[in-house]
Amino acid sequence: MTVKPDSYYAQLEKELADCRREDEQIQRKTALLTAIIRILRGSITCETEEDVARISLKVAEELTGSAISFIGELNQKGTFDTTTLSEAGWNACSVPREEAVQMLKNMPGHVINLGGLRNNKSWIINDPAAHSEMVKKLSGHPRLTSFLAVPLRYLGGITGIIALANKQGGYTLADQQDVEALSVAFVEALNRRRAEKKINELNAELSHHLLQVEAVNKELEAFSYSVSHDLRAPLRHITGFVELLNERDLSALDDKSRHYLQVISEAARKMGVLIDDLLAFSRMGRAEMMKTRVDLGQLVREIVSDLEQDFHDRNISWEIAPLPVVVGDAAMLRQVLVNLIANALKFTRQQQQARIEIGAISEHPDETLFYVRDNGVGFDMKYVDKLFGLFQRLHDPQEFEGTGVGLANVQRIILRHGGRIWAESSPDSGAVFWFSLPNREEA
Repeated sequence: MTVKPDSYYAQLEKELADCRREDEQIQRKTALLTAIIRILRGSITCETEEDVARISLKVAEELTGSAISFIGELNQKGTFDTTTLSEAGWNACSVPREEAVQMLKNMPGHVINLGGLRNNKSWIINDPAAHSEMVKKLSGHPRLTSFLAVPLRYLGGITGIIALANKQGGYTLADQQDVEALSVAFVEALNRRRAEKKINELNAELSHHLLQVEAVNKELEAFSYSVSHDLRAPLRHITGFVELLNERDLSALDDKSRHYLQVISEAARKMGVLIDDLLAFSRMGRAEMMKTRVDLGQLVREIVSDLEQDFHDRNISWEIAPLPVVVGDAAMLRQVLVNLIANALKFTRQQQQARIEIGAISEHPDETLFYVRDNGVGFDMKYVDKLFGLFQRLHDPQEFEGTGVGLANVQRIILRHGGRIWAESSPDSGAVFWFSLPNREEA
């Protein structure tokens, strides 16, 4: 039998030790990854920030073999507030929990913690009683035999610490590295919970505001309908009596009196148009949408054909590009296009050669843009915010007739279809009105 030299066995022992070290490292990394997963997964169902902290502390205690732990955050004054103790930490206090809460909040400066924060790094104290920055504990405070604290970092700054205490034999650099990794998971879980809480609060606030807006809109629509409907009766009386007067012998009236009658008659006519528009605006807010597939190209051709009969004596150049089939309420979309095209005709009547362009742009997968462009009088963009407001007009009514309701109605229809509307212009340079409709394949 050949006897191996001592160097051979020494080499075997070295290789065995290396294997054990590698195995320990793998086990440690596995334990750390498991702990991180526990924090991130467990925090998903947490209802409060304190629940997130308690889960994180329990995981940290088990990973490091600590007896107690806590998480604290810096307040606006730069001093330290205790946020959450682990259950073991509360149980280690020799006073009732209510007294323990006050005791921890009134610790004189938390100097042992602030000392590490000033250095912007983690710290280990395995002899707390002899430490130079140790402060006298208040009655009831848990006894400390070893201490490990890791700063909580967020957006490049320190927001607090996660601290563990009373590990038998003291803490090591490996413990510190593990807790530093856990602190990242805790901050991520905590901020996710805070973001969810903020989102829920904003959603609740938004829902509340939407309910308020909906209630106000319903009241306004009811008021608008009631006022418009109630105005019809006295207006009919005015119109009727003016017609009766006009049917009588007016030779006894002078020119000024006959002018007065004409003014009253014209004002009553305009008032009737305004009431009709106001009623249409009110009905549009309550009308149920009947969505179908609408061929906008065919719809535009029909509208232009109808309108051209009233403008046969004008020189109008039409440029109508191919338009797609969309999903929407056909009657409402007809009203949109009638209003926009009629406006283009109205505001180009001072042009010897009116030019009106109608087209669509499909560059975005979620929506299609439509436009009606003219070379009319245009408007100043500093007043664009008023353009779609009810009863808002940007031109002299003596020059261009209208009630200021049409574009408000157009906007309401487009918004109900899930689209948006806007305009671009400058004085004497024409205008272009844009609106969008969402792309949907099914009605």
